[in-house]
Amino acid sequence: MKHTHARTVLQERLQTHKMVAAVKEPKYIEKAIKYKDNLSAVLLMTGTILTVKKYVDFIQSHGLPVILHVEKIGGLEMDRDGIEFVKRNVQPHAIVTTRTSIIKKAKSSGLVVVQRIFLIDTEVYTNLVKDIQYIQADVIEIMPCRVPDFLNKISKVSPVPTITGGLLNSPEHAKQALENGALAITTSNPDMWKINLNEL
Repeated sequence: MKHTHARTVLQERLQTHKMVAAVKEPKYIEKAIKYKDNLSAVLLMTGTILTVKKYVDFIQSHGLPVILHVEKIGGLEMDRDGIEFVKRNVQPHAIVTTRTSIIKKAKSSGLVVVQRIFLIDTEVYTNLVKDIQYIQADVIEIMPCRVPDFLNKISKVSPVPTITGGLLNSPEHAKQALENGALAITTSNPDMWKINLNEL
């Protein structure tokens, strides 16, 4: 899938369904598929280089794009070969990473990239806003979601869509995040996957 097409598909799904299911254990894959009509994508955070392709193929065969958290996959080293392995063999819809060095290499190889940013203090926030025009990722994910005022400011100045997750376990949290500029929310709470956020 060409990068621009994959990015457009992902952004459209994020806009339509508003919720990404973060899957931290293989046993939750089936559950995410069960509620796929409420979900934009699956953020896959489990597996090893031996099992990840099987998981990605299975999820994507049900029409759910996979965003692969490359730092959580056992045995996967995101050097040039690792990036090529993900692109050619695993073929997720996109990847998520916290590391700038990976973003640059993954983007140049044609992968769609979500950059996960942890707002641990004001300094991180200040630097992010200062350098926001240099964001190279296709989407940024702000963690945790319980910082609506910061989310609001970031989404107003960000040149790319903003999603958010972390500490999100109620429809109210989701609603607040969406009202403060998030295109979609990410949650690993299976009870949340049952909810159609468009009906809140």
